[in-house]
Amino acid sequence: MNRVFQIFSLLLLSARLHAEVTMPAIFGDHMVLQQGMTLPVWGSAAPGERVSVSYADRHGETVADATGRWRVTLRPIPYSTGAGIMVINGSNRIEFRDVIIGDVWICAGEGNMAFPLSEATGGKQAAALSDRGLRCFTPTSRASSRPDAKGSGHWVVCDPETAPSFPAVGFFFARDLRASRQIPVGMINCSTADPAPIFSWMSPRASQGIAGMRGKPRTPPGVHFNGMIAPILPYAITGAIWYQGESDEGKGAIPYRILLPRLIRDWREKWKQGPYPFFIVSQAGFGAEEGPAVEPMFSDDGTHRRALPWLREGVASVTTLPFTGIAIATDLGLPDDRYPPDKLDLGRRLALLARHRVYGEEIPDSGPLFQSMKIEGNKVRVTFKSQGGGLATGISPAMAEGANGIGTRLTTSLKGFAVAGENRKWFPATARIDGNDVILSSDAVLHPVAVRYNWRGFPVGNLYNKAGLPAPPFRSDTDQPE
Repeated sequence: MNRVFQIFSLLLLSARLHAEVTMPAIFGDHMVLQQGMTLPVWGSAAPGERVSVSYADRHGETVADATGRWRVTLRPIPYSTGAGIMVINGSNRIEFRDVIIGDVWICAGEGNMAFPLSEATGGKQAAALSDRGLRCFTPTSRASSRPDAKGSGHWVVCDPETAPSFPAVGFFFARDLRASRQIPVGMINCSTADPAPIFSWMSPRASQGIAGMRGKPRTPPGVHFNGMIAPILPYAITGAIWYQGESDEGKGAIPYRILLPRLIRDWREKWKQGPYPFFIVSQAGFGAEEGPAVEPMFSDDGTHRRALPWLREGVASVTTLPFTGIAIATDLGLPDDRYPPDKLDLGRRLALLARHRVYGEEIPDSGPLFQSMKIEGNKVRVTFKSQGGGLATGISPAMAEGANGIGTRLTTSLKGFAVAGENRKWFPATARIDGNDVILSSDAVLHPVAVRYNWRGFPVGNLYNKAGLPAPPFRSDTDQPE
């Protein structure tokens, strides 16, 4: 028996002596490290093994715990030009080369976030002019039934050969930040072209009870969190941009207002960086160009419509959380295309949010926001909180003749508004701009009590500010669909 024990002990000791230090896939050549923030670096090794991490003049050491896990936290590194080598020493030595300092952003979501630069309007030209200051990490596995500790994928330097596969929204967002801030930007591409309802992006604990809201889901809760978010926790980041919701249309539209704030709180708690910036896209227009002034939740036969107006209202609910913002895409959609190719203007609008709210630039970052309404006889006066030079009629950048980026063009009338009386029957409203207000009326509604704007799957509203940013959909009533 003693002889067996001795052999077992020798084998265990040998295994410990030869166990190699390993790292999650998020660490690799060409990676971008977050500037000005403590930097967690972690991996696995033999239990009790001493591990050291060095980058530039930062150094840290630790001992792997009983399960073989280890973590070192490097002191914040200010931005500096040039690349360096990260060295990890244990029973083996790992070197990650061409590592740079900059800002790191999560680019997460489903089809519209996964939409590649090569298929976006102007994407091929943009790829040809790309530079090495933009880098992207893309996982090679995107769903998992259990949290994946290591993940898979690699960092890619942006150049004309690699850029076409980058997520278009993330690329245009990052390119604008790079141009305005003159620092490298790293994108962590956590997106998938597969159906990915919001609960699939939440941690297993946060997604508990989802079946009670949605019935038995086709996509298991947590699988995209497990496959793409868990492997990169707690890699230091500046913030996240989010474009998702195609899989939550219809029955998922009302629960979205609960689940999206829950997801944001869930991710922030897991990262333990506090309320980092989280900017969300309000879904692009999609559906019939013609139709009622206000699109109902249900069809005449009682079945759910896509309910995009209610899904967008769910997105708007996140503004109750700190450091959140919304980029409006209602005017960038196409009636017959769920994945419209104009990602340039959307990326720019997301970048405006970051440039203003994260980096402190004094620039407008949103269109006119509904503030209040007042009944004046048979008319309604709607007041807006407006930045960007005041209210204006405009047109989608994608439709403006010769438009290159955000632009507006005067049109003959203001569209997209509807009013209703006590019977809640909605009618199109005649609208005109009066300073920071819009005056509404309808011959069909003598005593208006409520207003809605762009409450359709494919909105036609054209209220912008003079900086060319569209007003988001809104409603003054608090009615809920049955």
